[in-house]
Amino acid sequence: MSDHESTPELDDVFTAFRAGGPLVAPPGAGAARAVARRRRMHRVVATGVIAAVLAATPVLANTWAAPDTPTPPAQTGSPEPTPPPTTTPSSPAPSTASASAAPPDGRIGAKELGNATLDLPAWPAYLADKCPSGRVRFTDGRARRSPDATLDVRILQVVHADLDRDGARETAALFNCSGQEMSEARVLAFDRDRSGAIDTMGLVVAQTGDPWPPAPDTIAGIRRIRAAGSAVEAEVADLGQEGVPASLAQHQWRAYSWSGRGFVQSGGPTAFPANPRITDLWVRGGDLLLTPADADRATGTLRLTVGNRGPQRAADPQVRVILPAGFTVTSLPSGCTSSGTMHTCRLKALAVRESVTVELSVSVRRSEIGVGRVGEYSATVAWTDGDGAAYPEPPGGHKDSSIRHGVVVRE
Repeated sequence: MSDHESTPELDDVFTAFRAGGPLVAPPGAGAARAVARRRRMHRVVATGVIAAVLAATPVLANTWAAPDTPTPPAQTGSPEPTPPPTTTPSSPAPSTASASAAPPDGRIGAKELGNATLDLPAWPAYLADKCPSGRVRFTDGRARRSPDATLDVRILQVVHADLDRDGARETAALFNCSGQEMSEARVLAFDRDRSGAIDTMGLVVAQTGDPWPPAPDTIAGIRRIRAAGSAVEAEVADLGQEGVPASLAQHQWRAYSWSGRGFVQSGGPTAFPANPRITDLWVRGGDLLLTPADADRATGTLRLTVGNRGPQRAADPQVRVILPAGFTVTSLPSGCTSSGTMHTCRLKALAVRESVTVELSVSVRRSEIGVGRVGEYSATVAWTDGDGAAYPEPPGGHKDSSIRHGVVVRE
């Protein structure tokens, strides 16, 4: 029997209503049938709500993360068709929290770095009052401690690498503070903070001492840098003082990595071997004595001995002699040249503990110079390059590589 066929109670209710009778049915079979009808009606409404929810599931899925979205009212009739979404669902966009957690981009160009205010650590004591440190303003890659300072700091090179392995690149730069008589190089690393400001990560590598005398662990110069994965590599030298031939210094590539607290060496040699172009040369001689050769002219021979103590073979030693004005070298040995009062002789290669003698014939007019002790000469020996630039010697080696003695003209 259908629900519509079991409705005589409704006729009774309307009859009672027209007659002014009570509207509440007394307990009994009729009341039980009314309860059953309400339960069936509740089941129908609940079934409609579930169907509406299932039909709206794609839309709810897209708004699941919005807890303040009001719950749509339950549908008691046929649900309205849900309009299709205006865009094809895709992967959820990164949330604001994940975007804010992304590491800042520490890649800083050479132009920006060269016109920024940077935090520079203190320089060695001998440069503390000459090279700027602390908050330093750079302009076109240069900065000075004061307008009248004789030394300035320059940014020589900039490279980029993911130094702290956070997925974003940072910046390493080669700095040099130099003037006419001194030079000091170092490498610094930079990143950005959350606001985008440039932040100094730390000192990567610096010169470790005075360039002379050299020691195995001394870094006397830094020529250039390059990125190598998450490390910075620096080309370091064992000699870097001004005036030293570029061909003399030994060079090594060494790698430096971020440890979380600072930079440490992570690759390459840690010391230099003995420099094969440095050796201890010496020169010996005595007073130059000239005796009369005729009524006015006096002549003599300047005799010098040059030797090599080692530890290396001197491939191209050279001795330079400076005589007082008015003296003439009348006979130049092979390999010697004269320029005014200076006379230069390029010698054969000297093995360790080998020596050679150099003789220069000298003449002077007594009427121009006089007699007695009329002055001094000097002689210096050095290992030189092809252009005549002198290589330095080992610690303590300079004590007898140069001499000075008197010049005496007898009557």
